Amino acid sequence: MAWLIVVGVISLPVMEIMVWIKSAEWIGAGSTILLSIASFLAGMAILRRQGMTMLLKARSRLEQGELPLQAAFDGLCLSAAGVLLVIPGFLTDVLALLLLLPWVRAGLRMWTGTRLVVMQAQPPHPPTGPVIIEADYEIIEPDNKRLKP
Repeated sequence: MAWLIVVGVISLPVMEIMVWIKSAEWIGAGSTILLSIASFLAGMAILRRQGMTMLLKARSRLEQGELPLQAAFDGLCLSAAGVLLVIPGFLTDVLALLLLLPWVRAGLRMWTGTRLVVMQAQPPHPPTGPVIIEADYEIIEPDNKRLKP
């Protein structure tokens, strides 16, 4: 499994460079650079706006008594889309644009939800016998001199 990560880390930049060079041949170097800058700026705008929006949605869900799982997952996907847009390259931009689509996020949420296992903590067992609290004490006699005016 670790070798898949190594292969992905090595092959993604190579593929991005290949696509970048091919797009520069098709649409020109200047247009390719402008598209890369535009995707970077769009990613920064998404990252800047997404943080506060996710917090507000999660807060409103909590106030309604619901768990903000959908809002948190959508916020995570939108943040990942912003990061992918900031990374230079068109393959990551396509992945980011897919994450921006609500129906793709819903499908990803359903797919992830079927594969996650939620474990609940078991409540502690109540004691079976009487509760005994051991303590040391000392009787302090009141000082009558300080109590009299």
